[in-house]
Amino acid sequence: MAWLINSMESHISLTYLFLRTAKTIWDAVNKNYSDLENVSQVFEIKNKLKDLRQGSMDITAYFNELQMLWQEIDLHYEADWEGLEGNQKLKKHLEKERLYEFLARLNRELEEVRRRILGHRPLPSIDDAFDEMRREASRDGLCSVKRRNTLLYLVVINLLKPWL
Repeated sequence: MAWLINSMESHISLTYLFLRTAKTIWDAVNKNYSDLENVSQVFEIKNKLKDLRQGSMDITAYFNELQMLWQEIDLHYEADWEGLEGNQKLKKHLEKERLYEFLARLNRELEEVRRRILGHRPLPSIDDAFDEMRREASRDGLCSVKRRNTLLYLVVINLLKPWL
């Protein structure tokens, strides 16, 4: 019980100091401060997800941002499924929807990899798709650096030709 009280800011913990059990404290704090049923917060997260694009972010930053928003939205959902099978179906459906969401908002330069991933049967997990995208993006990054260096070399050689 002490760890629960000590983890709060002092002006908040004073309110709960004389409650007798950790469960009583937890329930009271949950009732007063929980945002899990905050519909406007869910709406805000959904809008952030809708508007999120890779844009100037690297693939890892983009994926981490998506993951953070998905985890936040998951906190707000209470799934009371009858049995394990319903829960597994929901998780599988969510995984597929999130894979589509991840792939749909990537930059156009990754179109070829996106098509390749969507061609897999069965579809890969979101983590496997991210891993493939990340490897491809880093490989392309290295290739584009080599191309730029080669072009720079050719420009310099052409500029120096009169003196060679």
